[in-house]
Amino acid sequence: MIEILMATYNGEGYLQEQLESIEKQTHREWHLTVHDDGSTDRTWQILEDFQKRMGEKKVFLQKNVPPTGSAKKNFIGLLQNCDSPYMMCCDQDDVWHSDKVEKTFHRMKQMERKYGKDIPLLVHTDLRVVDENLNCIHPGFHEYMNLETRGYLRHELIQNQVTGCTVMINQKLKTYVNQVSCPDKILMHDHWLALTALVFGKMSYLKEATIDYRQHGDNSVGAQNAKSFEYRWMRFRRGRKKFRQDMGESTEQVLYFTRLYATCINDKKMLKVLNEYAFLYKKNKITRIFYFFCDGFWKRGTVRKIMQIIWG
Repeated sequence: MIEILMATYNGEGYLQEQLESIEKQTHREWHLTVHDDGSTDRTWQILEDFQKRMGEKKVFLQKNVPPTGSAKKNFIGLLQNCDSPYMMCCDQDDVWHSDKVEKTFHRMKQMERKYGKDIPLLVHTDLRVVDENLNCIHPGFHEYMNLETRGYLRHELIQNQVTGCTVMINQKLKTYVNQVSCPDKILMHDHWLALTALVFGKMSYLKEATIDYRQHGDNSVGAQNAKSFEYRWMRFRRGRKKFRQDMGESTEQVLYFTRLYATCINDKKMLKVLNEYAFLYKKNKITRIFYFFCDGFWKRGTVRKIMQIIWG
């Protein structure tokens, strides 16, 4: 059984299409758990109607009381309260391809045969970027955003390559999520899951879009053409202060990760890399640039690397 974990908040505009795409999955052994974060529109009614049609054994609904106020806290809560052997995260406004669960689970089973079932495993996939009417903007999210997909820890530390709505994890990885007590120190749940998989287990990328990733005015996280002049100009206009703020939050996340799991990390070289990144902004700029070059803490793309050197 695969548990699909959905976080909702005021999603009436696109929720029905998402639910219907889950219903049409070719892999039928799934169960849906939804945590609503205090919606004030018709979201809850749409969910209840879906539950009545599918049955309470197939769909479980719960309201967060009080609301968490953020998607990452909602998803962390969903994960911590789930005991299924496999879990998938689900946003409220996308459309899953009918074979998304089947193909992701197939890759998970391949990983289990290769690495065993007793280590943390994560599978993530590509996405098709679409507009609010599901018209294709770009067939591949990672190419569109110019992101790494090779699964190297040094790249994941400084720039997340995993999109939560494509993720499947196993129960072993979820046991590490159980230890999280301060979600505010996490940038996003998907970034945390990826770090956990790379430090303690294995991560695999399926280079195939399994989801229509809808872009609209209410996206909490969206996609932009990272190679376009408009995107680069926007990033430049944000300036040094915002860049340093983002980097500071990134290193704080790794500092929390390292302190939380320090006794579990047996690989001393890996622990050294984590600590070096966590304390980057406790050092002077020359030292930071030294670590960028020597340890490979680079974002993907020439412009991003130049910003690291100038503003980092």
